[in-house]
Amino acid sequence: MDECICCGVTGVASKTAKRTGISRMDQPFLSVFGFSLVPDRTLKYDLDHMMPEPYNLIPPSALRPLTRAAGDTVFRQGARTCGLYVVKCGRVHLERVGPDGERFIIYRAEPGMSLAEASVFSDRYHCDAVVAEAGAFVQIDKAAVLSAFADPDFARAYARQAAQQIQAQRQALEIVGIRRAEERVYAGMVAGLLESSVVDFASALHLSHEATYRALRKLVNDGRIANPTRGTYHLRP
Repeated sequence: MDECICCGVTGVASKTAKRTGISRMDQPFLSVFGFSLVPDRTLKYDLDHMMPEPYNLIPPSALRPLTRAAGDTVFRQGARTCGLYVVKCGRVHLERVGPDGERFIIYRAEPGMSLAEASVFSDRYHCDAVVAEAGAFVQIDKAAVLSAFADPDFARAYARQAAQQIQAQRQALEIVGIRRAEERVYAGMVAGLLESSVVDFASALHLSHEATYRALRKLVNDGRIANPTRGTYHLRP
C-alpha cells in the first residue's frame, strides 16, 4: 500500500503500473480526483467526487491530475497557457516579482478553489504559480473551458465566480493602498489575510517581513491584537 501523505488518501499501487502504464507513484493520487483504475487499462471517473462548480460541467477527458511538492512551480510568468487549475488539496500562491526582487502574493488558492482562470483568454501566464503546501491538483484543458462557454449554466457560474474574485481583489488593493504599515497590517488581520506564516502575510500586504513584524509588535503593545504564543497573532475580542 502506498499513501498520499498530503491528502490522507491511500491507494493500491502494486503491479498495476506495469499493466496500465501509470507510474506507481502517481496511482495513489488518482482517487483524489475521483478517478479509479479499471481492468481495460483506462481511467474511470467517479461522479461521487465532482469538481467544484462550474468545472463539474467539464468532460472528464479534459481533466489532468497533478501532484506537486512545496516550493514547486505549477507554471511561470511568460509560459504559454495550457489551461487553468483546481486545488484538490494543498495550497498554491500566485506571485509576482517586485522591482527589487521581492515576491508578492496576489492570490491564494486553497482546496476547492481554482486559479489562472483568465489564462483561457491569454496566450501567456501573467504570474508565477508556486506551491505553498504540497498537494494534488487538476489541470483543466484550455480548449475544453472555452468550449464549455456554449453552455449557459457554465457561463453564468464562471461569471459569478469571476465577480467574487474581483470583489476580493478590490478589498486586497484597498488594504495595500493604506500608507501606514501598522494600519495596513491591522486591516489585513481584520480581512483574515493572516492565515499561515507572517512571511506570507507580509507578501500579501506588499510589505517586507521586517516591517510587518514591527507593525505586529506595535499593535500588540498598543493592545489592539493579541500574541498568545510566539508567531501567533489574533484580533482581540
